[in-house]
Amino acid sequence: MTAAMNKLQEITSELYQNALKVYRENDNSLAETTCIKALQILEQTSGLVYEKALLYRLLANVFNKTGDYRKSLENSHVSAELFLTIGKIEEAVPVYSNCGVLLHYLGDHAGAYEINLQALELAEKNGFEQEEARVLLNIASLLGARKEYKDALEKISQAEAIFSKHSNKRGIAFSRSETAEINLEMGNIEESINNHKIALDLRKELGIERELLLSYSKLSSALIKANRPGEAVQLCLTALEKADQSRWPSSMAAVLLRLAEAQLETGLPEETVKTVRKAEKVFDLFEGFYEIRSQLKRVESKALRTLGEFEDAYSALCMYLDMEEARMVIRRSETTSKLRIAMEVKASKREKEIIAKKNEELTERNNQLIEALAEVKILSGMLPICGSCKRIRDDEGYWQQIESYISNHSDAEFSHGLCSDCLEKLYPEIAGDLQDEMLQ
Repeated sequence: MTAAMNKLQEITSELYQNALKVYRENDNSLAETTCIKALQILEQTSGLVYEKALLYRLLANVFNKTGDYRKSLENSHVSAELFLTIGKIEEAVPVYSNCGVLLHYLGDHAGAYEINLQALELAEKNGFEQEEARVLLNIASLLGARKEYKDALEKISQAEAIFSKHSNKRGIAFSRSETAEINLEMGNIEESINNHKIALDLRKELGIERELLLSYSKLSSALIKANRPGEAVQLCLTALEKADQSRWPSSMAAVLLRLAEAQLETGLPEETVKTVRKAEKVFDLFEGFYEIRSQLKRVESKALRTLGEFEDAYSALCMYLDMEEARMVIRRSETTSKLRIAMEVKASKREKEIIAKKNEELTERNNQLIEALAEVKILSGMLPICGSCKRIRDDEGYWQQIESYISNHSDAEFSHGLCSDCLEKLYPEIAGDLQDEMLQ
């Protein structure tokens, strides 16, 4: 590596560490700016691929945290491809898997399923068991969305067995949480609650705040469906006491949404409105999270209607409907774009197939011509012929009858007869009669 390349690597490595530090400190804007600056520097070289992959992955995490899933997906995909380019398969698999999660968030379940299958194949081929287990959980979630519950639970069971083998409590917590969600969809509410509680206890032990908030939110949702909103209220309040509001805005807002729903169910509409307003403040500095935003407006509208504030309730309901419509427009636009791209790819593929078919036909015809030409013998050049007997001298100096020479050097065959002059000369007495017969 040259001195210039070493210096470039040193600069970008320092920028990456700074970006990672401010990302962990939740200064997402500075983290984004620092990553972009480092990547701009790296554009000057075709090397340092690993450094580029790390920066794209971090940039994807920044966008994921702030709710811009589209940009997170784009950067995750670039990162995964770069990791693969340099053979860092163990690092590529989780990034590919994350692409699947993001596609799921964006509503592209088919795309999410396909990319997770690719990630699973990579993990299996290279013996990365725990990455394989994580991908299996993603696939299970997608199967659950398709109501293929039996297959989903089977995938979760496979994943949990791998996590248990490696004593991975974090993985087991994810497995139990996913099992709980599938059971909730199936209507097995108590089973769902029990699994969510196991996941919550494991996450309390691990102390990973974002995942802990996720458990509080999902367990609260199950309790609300079990007609136990009072327990859900207490659970959410416990979560809010321990959580850093600015660090994980989406997780915090999800807990606040569940709290608002539970408060509404327990007959506390005024508290519900306050909770909704608090949740909306979480999003002041962020874009995205459109689904949670719209659901908050739906809950607020119900609470205001209960309070008799019909004008404000109507206004909140209109905002909810506008948000839902905007989401549908975006979804339709994305679907149309995907269909257009799919059609273009299909047309391009068909065009390539037609060209390939024509090439095959031309190749076959060309081969036929080559074979035919190989069988054709062509006479060319100067032929030494005797002026008297008309024999031809061959390449070895022997004189051959003209019929023999031509037969040996072409595919022509001879049949003998007499021309009219020779016939008159050799058989004058019958020449006339023979010529008449030939003419008839």
